[in-house]
Amino acid sequence: MAADRRRVVEALQDELTRTSPTARPHEHAALAYRLGLAEAEAAPGDASALRRALASYERAAAGFDPRFDPVEHARVLNAAGAAHRTLGAAERAASLFGEAARLLAGRGRDDERAAAFSNLGLVRTDQGRAAEAAAAFDVAVALFDDATAGGRRGRAAAVLNRGLARAATGTAEGLDAALADYEDALAGLDADEAPYQRALGLHAVGVACTSLADARPEAREALLDRAVAAFSESLHTFTRDDLPFQHALALHNLGRAWAAQAGLTSLRRALGYIEDALAVLDPRLHADAWRHAHASLTGVEAKLAGLGAAANRTTHFATLAAEASDDERHRLLTARLVRLLALPEPARASALVDLALAGARLGPSATRALVEAELTVAMELPSEALEAVLAARVAAHERLDDTLRDGADRALDQAIGDALGGPQRVWVRDRLYSLGFERP
Repeated sequence: MAADRRRVVEALQDELTRTSPTARPHEHAALAYRLGLAEAEAAPGDASALRRALASYERAAAGFDPRFDPVEHARVLNAAGAAHRTLGAAERAASLFGEAARLLAGRGRDDERAAAFSNLGLVRTDQGRAAEAAAAFDVAVALFDDATAGGRRGRAAAVLNRGLARAATGTAEGLDAALADYEDALAGLDADEAPYQRALGLHAVGVACTSLADARPEAREALLDRAVAAFSESLHTFTRDDLPFQHALALHNLGRAWAAQAGLTSLRRALGYIEDALAVLDPRLHADAWRHAHASLTGVEAKLAGLGAAANRTTHFATLAAEASDDERHRLLTARLVRLLALPEPARASALVDLALAGARLGPSATRALVEAELTVAMELPSEALEAVLAARVAAHERLDDTLRDGADRALDQAIGDALGGPQRVWVRDRLYSLGFERP
C-alpha cells in the first residue's frame, strides 16, 4: 500500500513538472493540490511528508485566486489547515479553517463549509477551548445535509466530536452533555453505512458512562452496565486483525469498567480484558497506552489480593472461565486461545500448557467445563491449532500429582464424549493416544 501511494506521488510530481503554471495555471494548481493530498496520505503523520504537502498546497493556493476560484482556494486552505494541525501549529490551522469557511459561504457548498467548521472545532478541542469547539461544531451540525449518506456521516461526526469536546471539561455536566451528543450521533448512524464512526460513538459512550459512575452514585450500577455493553459492542468493529490499536483501547476500557464494579468475578473479567489489551499493545509504538494499561492491570491484581484472592493471571482467567456461563466461557476461550496460538514457539506451547494446568488444578468439574469449551473452540480452528491444544493438555496433565491427574484425565475423557460427535471423538482420542495419553 505504501509503495502504491509513493508511485502516485511520483506520477503527480512528474505531471506537475510538465504542466506550466503560466500557460495552464488552473491545471497546475489542481495538480499541486492533488500532489499535496497524496504526499500527506503517503506517510500519515510524518512531519517531512506534511511539510512537502504544505509546499504543494502553497503552489495550489497561488494558482487559485480566492476572488475568482473561492471554492477551490478554500479546499486548499482546508487541506493545509489539516497539515498544520497535525504538525502542532494550532492557531495557523484555525486561521486557515476559518478563512476556508468564510470563502465557502453562499457558494452552495454547505457540506464542505461544515467540514471546515468541524476542523476548526477539532483544533479548539486540541487547545482545551471547549466552548469555542462546541460553537464551531454547532455551526457544522446545522450545515450538514442529512438527506445524503455523506451528510449524515458528517453530521454524526460533528455531533460526536462536539460531545468529546464537552467531555474534555471533566465535569459531570460536561459528561451529561457529551453523552446526549453521543446518543444523537449514534441515532443518526447506520451500522452498515458507517461502522467505524458507530464504533467510535459506542466507545465514547462507554468512556462517558464509566466517568459518570463516580459522579452519579445513585446510577452507578446502571452506568457501568451500559459502559460494558457499549465497549463490548464497539469490539465487533474494533477487531484485533483490522484495527488492533482501537481494539486494545476498547479492551482496556472494558476492563476498567469491570474493575469499577464489585466482586471477584468482575475483577477477574477486568484482569482478563486488560491482559488481552496489553498483549496487543507494543510498548515501543504505544508507550503511553501500554503504561496506562499496565498500571490498570497491577491495580486490579492489587484489588484481587486485597480480597484474599491472590493468584497468577492464568489461574484467575481459568477460574473465571470455569465459573462463567456456557456462552461467556466460549467467548473467553475463543479470544484467549486465538491469541495464544498466534505466539511463536516455544512461547505458544508454554502458554497453552500453563492455561491447561491452571484449569486442571481447579478440579475435575472445572476441567470438564474448560475442556468442553476448549475443544469446541479448537475444532473450529485449523487442525494444527487443535493438535497444539491437545499436546498442551497432555503435557499439563503429566505435571499433576497422581490424585489430581486421575481426576483431570477422567474429566478430559468425559468432556470429549460430551462435546464431540462420533468421528471427531475418535480422531481426538487417537491423537491423544499418540501423545501418550492413557484413557482412564
